[in-house]
Amino acid sequence: MALLALRGVAKAYDAERRLLDHVDLVVRDDDRIGLIGPNGSGKSTLLGMLLGEVVPDEGERVVRRGLRVGHLEQEPRFAGDLSVREIVRGGLAGRDALLADIERVHRDLASPDLEADDLEALLRRQDRLQTRLDELGGHDVEHLVEATIDGVGLADPEALCGTLSGGEARRAALARLLLSEPDLFLLDEPTNHLDAFVIAWLEDHLAKLAAPLVLVTHDRYLLDRTVDRIVEIDRGKLHEYDGGYASYLEQRTQRLAAEAEHERVRLSFLRREVEWVRRSPMARTGKSKSRLQRFDEAQNAVPTRLEADLDLVIPKGPRLGTKVVKISGVSHAYEGRTVLPRIDLELTGGMRLGVVGPNGAGKSTLLRILLGELAPTTGTVDVGETVRFAAIDQRRSDLDPTKTVTQEIAGSSDRVQVAGRTVHVASFLDGFLFPGARKNTLVAKLSGGEKGRVLLAKLLLEGGNVLVLDEPTNDLDLGTLRALEEALAAFEGAAVVVSHDRWFLDRVATHVLHLDGEGGARLHTGDVSSLLEMMEAEREERAAARAPRASAKDPASPPAASAPRTKAKDEGRTRLSNWEAKEL
Repeated sequence: MALLALRGVAKAYDAERRLLDHVDLVVRDDDRIGLIGPNGSGKSTLLGMLLGEVVPDEGERVVRRGLRVGHLEQEPRFAGDLSVREIVRGGLAGRDALLADIERVHRDLASPDLEADDLEALLRRQDRLQTRLDELGGHDVEHLVEATIDGVGLADPEALCGTLSGGEARRAALARLLLSEPDLFLLDEPTNHLDAFVIAWLEDHLAKLAAPLVLVTHDRYLLDRTVDRIVEIDRGKLHEYDGGYASYLEQRTQRLAAEAEHERVRLSFLRREVEWVRRSPMARTGKSKSRLQRFDEAQNAVPTRLEADLDLVIPKGPRLGTKVVKISGVSHAYEGRTVLPRIDLELTGGMRLGVVGPNGAGKSTLLRILLGELAPTTGTVDVGETVRFAAIDQRRSDLDPTKTVTQEIAGSSDRVQVAGRTVHVASFLDGFLFPGARKNTLVAKLSGGEKGRVLLAKLLLEGGNVLVLDEPTNDLDLGTLRALEEALAAFEGAAVVVSHDRWFLDRVATHVLHLDGEGGARLHTGDVSSLLEMMEAEREERAAARAPRASAKDPASPPAASAPRTKAKDEGRTRLSNWEAKEL
């Protein structure tokens, strides 16, 4: 059954480009939709139309009566004197009133003057109220509140919202929304400000949700695990694909190939018809009117230009010597609190180190120490003589908002040096998808994805042989993410990358440094998925080890059954791990 529908909706913010061109979208009660497209293609606009906050220029929004829609805001606002626990518990809206209704029914049922007809009506009402209470978590919901707060990675449930960062406030909003269990979820980039391990928890949570959802995200694992239909916005039109992200890639390739074949046939037809039109000296009126009409239609059916993909190649930079970077006993403390635990590691040529962990675990601190911007409290950083760093800062502090894109890249010059070659800045920026007048746009007016492309362009111009990248994937669309992945995988130098995008790190990283935020640091050879698998196996082993001890304390309890299952699982494991497969 349809919950929500957009019919023939169109939207344009300027005369040059129509963002959405008379599109239809139906959300049914069993739909799990992933909404994707390049930055600026209209994803947030379409989501706003579904929510009813954006009014289309044409078309209509049709919604089922009484539909409860849950929406995750990009920048939630909370009263500063409310605690995280109070905000999250607010997701169980109406629960207090429901408990009061149940208490009144109980009082009425206990009345000695109760009539038989009234008794039956009260019992029916009690049954309805109890069913609704069960849907909201039952009488005791504190365990649900605690589990959800912990799941989204908020350490202190009693922290006041006035003290939270923007990312922490968004986590609180996500927890509240998950507890509210609306009829339909509309989620706009729910993984922003979440680390890889919290995102893995969110994947599990959303995969188990029974409610329908529309999800805007660049997280490809999240798409693969949680959606069964992908809707792509491409040149103002919607294209639907069954399945997750992997299936979408195959189907999209087939669609673009079919479009290319259709265009080839159209051009071939035009060439034949041009010859026919020119062959005879007769006037146009003497020729077949229907054939001339087909010719005019084919001539006017010029396809919309396909959005270009970023073609990114990172120059290898100066020759990198045998000695790159050696970190010995490095840690950092601030105002008596340990921000970065003790770390010992050696970065070698060709090594791509992914750094993961919860917010506040010290990831950015490590990068600043590596670049020499911050002195460690203990330990030393030994940098090789041939090392030349090139960096991207997650705060985008390297960008001057008062400059245009061209000025930010080339200053007052009209040429730039790329890998020893002199290139005109206009051609260089065309390759980073800044066409025409867009090159003269102020940095302050760029979208997050466009700012990310400017940073990537500056990275190429730096020509470093050791890349230090702090959240380089923030705000990048899927096409740019793929281009960056391929460029980093082909890069001949070394790289240290902090990212919350597990798919990205799985494709790029040869090693992963996990900072757990509790004073622990672990270097893993492989990618993030294999690290998660290993940590889950270790957790199960610890749980299995605790089970026999619990049985020994309680002789009446049945023997633990986990050990045989673990053994059988280990004996049956013949599949290579992700890292083993990559190494092979």
